Amino acid sequence: MSISMQQLLQRMNKEIEEAMLRHEDPVRVREHARAVRLLCDLVLEEERQESAGAPETAKKNDMQPTAEEMRKMMGEDPPERKSTNDKLDHDGANGSSIFDF
Repeated sequence: MSISMQQLLQRMNKEIEEAMLRHEDPVRVREHARAVRLLCDLVLEEERQESAGAPETAKKNDMQPTAEEMRKMMGEDPPERKSTNDKLDHDGANGSSIFDF
């Protein structure tokens, strides 16, 4: 059984009106405010469930930048990368290890 958004909004409006009529009694106003909060949570939960129904692949694709976006972020020409396989040739250094001195 699904409650329509219209019904939830009407109920929120009713609770707010009742709270406004009893504005001199803070306890009653809090009760109506709690009811409105609960109804808001229902609206947000329904919205969350609807968005959870979307396929995961669509969400992942939206997060990955396209080639054009990468080109715009990095500039037109991709930077040249220095080869990490270059051996050091310095006073007995014999490799690319960080411990080679």
